[in-house]
Amino acid sequence: MSVDVGWQRLDRRMLVVHPAVDLAKLLPVLLVIAITGGSSDDRWRLGGGIALAVAVLAFGISRWFTTSYRIGTDRVELRTGLLRRHHRSVHRDRIRTADLTANPAHRLFGLAVVRVGTGRREGGDDAELTLDAVRRVEAERLRALLLGEAPADAAAPVPELARLHWSWVRFAPLTFSAIAVVGVVWVGLFRLAEEFSLRAPVTETLREGAGRAPVWLGAVALLATAVFGAAVVFVEGWWGYRLTRADDGGLVLRRGLLTRRTLSLEGRRLRGVELDEPLLVRLGRGARPLALTTGLRADGQGEHVGAVGPAMPRRRAHQVAAGVLGVGEEEGTRALLVRHPRAAVVRRLTRGVGPVLVVCAVLLVRPEAPADPIVVPVLLGASVLLAVDRIRSLGHALTGTHLVSRHGAWVRRTVVLRRGGVIGWRLTQSLTQRRAGLVTLHAVTAAGRGRYEVLDVGADRALELVEDITPGLLAPFVIDGRGAARLVRR
Repeated sequence: MSVDVGWQRLDRRMLVVHPAVDLAKLLPVLLVIAITGGSSDDRWRLGGGIALAVAVLAFGISRWFTTSYRIGTDRVELRTGLLRRHHRSVHRDRIRTADLTANPAHRLFGLAVVRVGTGRREGGDDAELTLDAVRRVEAERLRALLLGEAPADAAAPVPELARLHWSWVRFAPLTFSAIAVVGVVWVGLFRLAEEFSLRAPVTETLREGAGRAPVWLGAVALLATAVFGAAVVFVEGWWGYRLTRADDGGLVLRRGLLTRRTLSLEGRRLRGVELDEPLLVRLGRGARPLALTTGLRADGQGEHVGAVGPAMPRRRAHQVAAGVLGVGEEEGTRALLVRHPRAAVVRRLTRGVGPVLVVCAVLLVRPEAPADPIVVPVLLGASVLLAVDRIRSLGHALTGTHLVSRHGAWVRRTVVLRRGGVIGWRLTQSLTQRRAGLVTLHAVTAAGRGRYEVLDVGADRALELVEDITPGLLAPFVIDGRGAARLVRR
């Protein structure tokens, strides 16, 4: 499909972009040197800062002279390094992803970074090749070439699965990751203030005012900051979000305000979808769709591996998941689920309420009663509600083309896995499961987390699922009356 045109260098404009980006990363270090130094060593500090900046500039410029790449008919090759040369080569049949990113400096000069991934879970030097940076038009051409896509036709309509709606920003403060980011920023600011012993009059005034202010006012301020920070993180990450269908049936996701990202997922590597509903997002009637695709490492880069959209209204998330699979909603995440046996319901209840009962008993038998008498009822009520929610979330279904499983309370997950994507099974039983005749069935796949569970299903039903999806696989096994499997000689 391609002709080897020999070794090529990256775009010359990287001679400006790379040194500028490297110097920007160096600014905090130079700032610390300037703050912590004394008056007696100004000359040494100035000379050291200049020498460090010159070294960074030289390194950034040298990357253009020492980096070259070649896109051949069969292989993609990359040469890098000044003192220690690296020559990496990847066969084009092993290429799983070809994604584009562009930070503000790249976008200013019309450049982009091409990341060619092989999908190796253990990483390594040959897990990814990075071309930083090439012209934006050339980057789009390379992405289509490496993924075997037809050249883009500007006049042809592109099937669109989803586009950003600004009303979705209301779900940003409900995500744990966004709140955690804001918390880290707050802690970092306080630690920085303590490290440099900031004693400015304004700072002292704020501290004294904070000490006299009521607790609820501080909580409101912290909550407002968290909401605002989560909204900022959402806008930066999902600005211009658009999910489209590629010619080969795959997906193309574009998003990002400061750093533009283009992620391509091949249709032939799609194994299913997952609908995540964290507790707070679920209370806001929201959900987040993810694609289960081979070639994306489970530890991946970014916030969520395989995410094909932000947290959005639950109804819209079901539509996006169905669009990704190419089936109706009733065949996907909205399939009618089969309830699990009564023993599974009892197990969900005891596992949810039992530990809290022990804690409450310890609180009640202590010589000192709890400071607040409402603590025990609140704990018991919350545990019962969560246990009931886990019971309501538990279920599975088997459609003509997919296995559907749902479970979880803090994060409810609905997984829709293609039958052909299941490459093996794992059946596990704890002591209590064995006594209740239950099995946890793990569907093993090469996508996403590697395996997905059908929790607390009856042993007979587990065997039916395995036999329906992979006929004859369990022929060497027999199941005794309590649901325990053992291997027999044929």
